Amino acid sequence: MFPASANRPIDANLKNIVTEIEAENPNLSVFAARQFRYNLLQNTIELTIREPRQFNILEEFIIRAGIEFETPPTADELAAILGLDSVFVNSTISTLQSLQTLTVQSTITVTPEGRLFYEKGTVPQPPYTVQIYAVTDYLEDKITVKTESLNDVTVKLPDLANFVKVKHKHIDISSYSLEQLQQIIQDSALTFHLPEQGKIVIAFKVITGVSVFWKTIYLFVIFDASKETLNIQLRSGKRILEPASNWLNSLLNESKISLETLFDLSDESINFQRKAILQQKQDPRLLGEIGDLRNSPDAKNR
Repeated sequence: MFPASANRPIDANLKNIVTEIEAENPNLSVFAARQFRYNLLQNTIELTIREPRQFNILEEFIIRAGIEFETPPTADELAAILGLDSVFVNSTISTLQSLQTLTVQSTITVTPEGRLFYEKGTVPQPPYTVQIYAVTDYLEDKITVKTESLNDVTVKLPDLANFVKVKHKHIDISSYSLEQLQQIIQDSALTFHLPEQGKIVIAFKVITGVSVFWKTIYLFVIFDASKETLNIQLRSGKRILEPASNWLNSLLNESKISLETLFDLSDESINFQRKAILQQKQDPRLLGEIGDLRNSPDAKNR
């Protein structure tokens, strides 16, 4: 835990999170915390969907007659049996033909697909299209799909890409297979592809190019006194991004990023603070003697 009087480069908007981190684990001390922005890439996609609906009484009778009658009936025979106008019966038969559940020459024949739907009590509807948005997040290394576009808002924060060599990996969603996109839709908890209910995404296409949107990210430098280790932690809100944090720490260990550049946190200041915390851990009575870290080399220059 950091002494309360410590002078640390911590963004005012992140003080509550810093307090929570240190309160949850007394061995952790946040040396620095700063907000950055990074970009998300978005494509607009058109899905083609097919799903069934419950059939009505007349549709059920027509299909049932085509399956169960020993001699398949004609449309006029069905109209006579039901006491309905043949125009009405023919119209319903035409609808079922368009849904590929019936074939009609002189008599009614139910297709194999029509038999499957009949067993479920449904008939297929004509395919329809919806528009969704595929978002590539390189820090989380994943694609998600959403029903609404990201908001085009101005984020007045430093771009993480100006401090860290990042690979803006744009995934060409049009190169994905239909099965891959179906899985992404399910992983994103959207209800456009529900095979168990007969609702199927049968095709897709990208209808706009790539758009760029900005997202805020939080970076923390955290010292663990129990392990005597210093690590960068990356968060989206309060959620820790473990893979991205590990990636940044590997860059730090390889001297490919600088804490002084990212946080205005020099090696001299880090060593001073580490020593103070470890001394405090060994002898809590030293808190009064070392608590005022405003006399650290970096603090004097601020």
